[in-house]
Amino acid sequence: MDTLFGVSLNLIMAVLVGLLGLALAALGYVILRDRVMFLIGVRNIPRRRAQTMLIVLGLMLSTLIISAAFTTGDTVDYSITNQAVGTLGQVDELVHVSTGGDEEEFQFAASIEPPAPFDQRQAERLYERLANNERVDGVVAFSWELAPAANVDARQTEPVILLTGVDAGHLSGFEADLVTVDGEPVDLKTLGENEIYVNESAAEDLAIEPGHRLRLFVRNEPVTFTVAGVLKDRLLAGTGAPGFRKGAVLPLDRLQRLFGTEGVVDFVAISNRGGERSGMDSSDAVVADVRQLLEGTNLQIRPTKVDQVELAEQFGNVMTTFFVILGLFSIAAGMLLIFMIFVMLAAERKTEMGISRAIGLKRWHLIETFLSEGMAYNVLAAAVGAALGVLVSLGMTRVMAILFGVFDIAIVFHVTPRSLVISYSLGVVLTFVTVAFSSWRVSVLNIVLAIRDLPEPQLRRAGWRSLAAGLAGLALGALLVWAGFAADQAFPFMFGVTLFGICAALTLRFFGAPERPLFTAIGLAILAFWTAAAGDSLEFITGEMEGGVELFFLSGLAMVASATYVLVYNIDVFLWVLARAGRLFTRVLPAVKTAIAYPSQYKFRSGMTIMMIGLVVFALTMMSTMNANYDQLFLSEESRGGWDVEATDSPSNPIADISFALRDTGAFDVSQLEAWGKLGVAHADRPGLQQLDANGEPYDEPKSYRVLLAEPQWLEETAVPLRARARGYDTDRDVWRALIDDPTKVVIDSFALPDQGFGFGPPTFALRDVDFGAQTFDPIPLRLVDRTSGLSRDVELIGIIATGASTTYNGLYVPRETFASVLGRPMFNIHFIRVKPGVDSGDAAKAIEAALLERGVQADSIEERVAEEQRLSSAFLYLLQGFMGIGLFVGIAAVGVIAFRTVVERRQQIGMLRAIGFTRGMVGFSFFLESAFITSLGVLSGIGLALLLSNRLLMSGSVGEADFERFYVPWLQVFGIGAFAFLSSVVMTIIPARQAASIPIAEALRYE
Repeated sequence: MDTLFGVSLNLIMAVLVGLLGLALAALGYVILRDRVMFLIGVRNIPRRRAQTMLIVLGLMLSTLIISAAFTTGDTVDYSITNQAVGTLGQVDELVHVSTGGDEEEFQFAASIEPPAPFDQRQAERLYERLANNERVDGVVAFSWELAPAANVDARQTEPVILLTGVDAGHLSGFEADLVTVDGEPVDLKTLGENEIYVNESAAEDLAIEPGHRLRLFVRNEPVTFTVAGVLKDRLLAGTGAPGFRKGAVLPLDRLQRLFGTEGVVDFVAISNRGGERSGMDSSDAVVADVRQLLEGTNLQIRPTKVDQVELAEQFGNVMTTFFVILGLFSIAAGMLLIFMIFVMLAAERKTEMGISRAIGLKRWHLIETFLSEGMAYNVLAAAVGAALGVLVSLGMTRVMAILFGVFDIAIVFHVTPRSLVISYSLGVVLTFVTVAFSSWRVSVLNIVLAIRDLPEPQLRRAGWRSLAAGLAGLALGALLVWAGFAADQAFPFMFGVTLFGICAALTLRFFGAPERPLFTAIGLAILAFWTAAAGDSLEFITGEMEGGVELFFLSGLAMVASATYVLVYNIDVFLWVLARAGRLFTRVLPAVKTAIAYPSQYKFRSGMTIMMIGLVVFALTMMSTMNANYDQLFLSEESRGGWDVEATDSPSNPIADISFALRDTGAFDVSQLEAWGKLGVAHADRPGLQQLDANGEPYDEPKSYRVLLAEPQWLEETAVPLRARARGYDTDRDVWRALIDDPTKVVIDSFALPDQGFGFGPPTFALRDVDFGAQTFDPIPLRLVDRTSGLSRDVELIGIIATGASTTYNGLYVPRETFASVLGRPMFNIHFIRVKPGVDSGDAAKAIEAALLERGVQADSIEERVAEEQRLSSAFLYLLQGFMGIGLFVGIAAVGVIAFRTVVERRQQIGMLRAIGFTRGMVGFSFFLESAFITSLGVLSGIGLALLLSNRLLMSGSVGEADFERFYVPWLQVFGIGAFAFLSSVVMTIIPARQAASIPIAEALRYE
């Protein structure tokens, strides 16, 4: 992982280390120049240990989240990179048939399907031409085939394994790739005629040991081999892409005879001089040399290992960015907590600060004391947070290992010193900035009022600094709005509008505008703006703007902040409501009024706490709601398209009609079947797709896309739903039948819409300049191209498959005539089956697979497979929610700090309440209810705003162009999030509430 947000991590580390040095230098300056101020600052740390622990907890949480995000990114990057390098072994580059388009599009790990085979004599010429290349230490040709396999001795079967045929006479440079699990090298040239090597993954699944008999079914005929040994998982040992690691290896000529492919090969592998990783250093030079040799041929070379490492790094960058952005909610809450802590510490020491100023200390002396105390907390807390972040990442790695293990990706915990340095430095720097600002703010005081511990006078209007800040913010907001319009970027535009609204309030306040109606109106206006923007209601003004996951954080921050303004400036409304309802609970009404009156008096503290809790609850509720709605979308019965089972046949054993094949076996009762149909799958790298303009000219070069041959029987029986249809087609049924009657009509899945995916991997075709908000559209002209042969045909897109069904039915659906004229024969077929009512689809799939085992058929229940995929997706999102849930401790710590400080500040008030008749129970209940009231506002605002935003995003189609028909609220999860946040927060108030109730009256009244 080398970049974050497109910036080099080495540069980020260098800048942060420099800023860390400045922060520590500032502390060192205070120690050397004003040692007394430093000692005054740090002397407060051991005075109240409980408070100190809460402060350290709040300070370290931000660093913990940053550290966990970066180390998780390290783990993903290292694991995928390590697996890619380990699987490829000594193979650095691959030569294969050119796809005819952009060479960057070919990604080896994307599929086990090789490009079209080529003449073996071309491989032999490469042997000769590269023999004296000083950068190359090995060149070997190999081919792939698929076949069902059975361990005769252990009676274990596997529908498909990957057979690799390697040119045994040219293994120099690749010896390390064909070694047993014990590390012993093997020689393919000495392999017996009826012997075979299997790799470790195949041996594990088939319970194979050396000497066992392995039966393969090749072209519907059984062939039995004796297993000569078990090899480590390597590319040349039959390990293909992730998710397809089980394989076996034979000499190339023997594989060619078995499958009738004499004279052709699929790949030529090149090994660079050096080790598995060091060989990549010369990859660019080797690629340049080989490209010159391949000029005028139909072959191309790809730096496969470099590609896979870069792909792994991109995925690691995406994961880190994702975790960092989600962690921003908790980081923002942590910074608010730090700011509030120091404001409250200043309030506690107000008299002390006034006396200090009276005897001659300057404002900067006070700043130095608070800065010293804050940095003393900070340096320790950041170190603890970075270490705990590693432990959190370790726990997350264990969960990810289980989730990714389903896809044959081994997740291994890994952390780099760079990530720890960045995490620690960023944690210290963020805290230093917050502490410095809060220290400057609390140093502004009236000496006389501070000595007498009286509140600062409430000015009727803001000062000139507020006006200057407001005007500067207005200018910056306007600039951001302009920049967003100019670049069609949503983030600067949305941020600019929000900032403009906030700063407009600051400016109007200077001119005497009353705060309550002003901030209430601005808060409601910002909420309305974000709600409208989420539903694309402003698109007629702004046009289409690009935005990513960063808008999730900005929307949460803006909406929660604006809602908090509305709440804190209208808390007295709750007092009015309670007064009206006072007859129902007269005995506790005084305690309730007191509990609500204090937060309304101290708006800053109350607002900070409400916002901290609201931010994290907003993020958790948002993710739960979005995940639940996608579960409903993808798991709906309609999304299965009227089919129950899908069965994939083997390229080496194609099946024309699955009902006939099942009937011939005699092992399956075909009366259970109600309907069936077949889709042919084109070779992964041959199809190219282009969109045509009004003049019939393509916009871009052909881009890859999955292409399916839709057989008439499948088209007649399918009920795959469409999200949009071309004009002139009244029903989905009309669209599918059109493909039977007109070979130029095609249908595509929703993933062809723009801005799909995660932003990494090979580029694929995406539709452009089309508004799919409506259910109808003008037919879209496309061109289907075979990038190997150059053949093409123009077609018309008349249907877009619904989002929920697109996960199962993804690709471009092409009639038989068009497919055959451009792409020839499909690589393999997918057979879809609808069983009769009362027949379990899972049992039917297992029975079909068992009956057609010798044909290499893999069958799955569509319902069960989609449900399993969604369970894995949900589990990953739950992991993210757990990571974000760490931020709840920030809000909990905030409630605890406020509660403890409130008891100290209000001792005299407690004495007065007791003197006028409040019982201990009423005093304790008042303090308890006060924290519960603030927590409830934060929880309810976070939940309400998350549900509002989720509804607008999903129902308007603003997220992923999905077509949701109704909004689903996961009430159980939402209630759980709210209940946990509420109960955890109020538990923190039990001890301070008991302390407040137990203070003797006389002692409280004498308190100064």
